[in-house]
Parts: sequence; structure tokens; C-alpha cells
Amino acid sequence: MRVFNDFTCNSCGTLYVDQYEEASVATIKCSNCKSVATKVRHVPKFTLPGNGQGFPSADDKWVRMRDQKMAEERKSESS
Repeated sequence: MRVFNDFTCNSCGTLYVDQYEEASVATIKCSNCKSVATKVRHVPKFTLPGNGQGFPSADDKWVRMRDQKMAEERKSESS
């Protein structure tokens, strides 16, 4: 299967972005200095919203915190 990968040259530091290569390819030949360019591993950046049906624990935490706050307010009002 062919995928897009980024490679960086070990010698001259040239960055090759979105090279369409086989998924198993770990190195390519640098076109500038003819040295070896290795695959760059990127960590995807993502965040989870923390609400909705897919994240019931976040909703449960919010409900618990709200109930505690409401109980504290009721207690302080009755004092």
C-alpha cells in the first residue's frame, strides 16, 4: 500500500514532505547530496472533546461536581 510520508536527509537536513511511497519504505535517496533520507515519525495532535455519548465518564464527572456544589450551596443557605 502506498502512503504519504515525510523524510529528512541525515547529511544535509533536506526535508521531503508528502513523498508517495510504499508503507514499508523506511529510507529514500536524497536528491541533493545522494545520501540516505529516513522516514520522519510524526505524533498526531488531537484532543478529545470530553462530552457527548462517546465520553460518558466526563459527563458523569460534571454531574457529580454540580451535585456537590449544589449541596454546598443549599447547606450554606440553610445555615
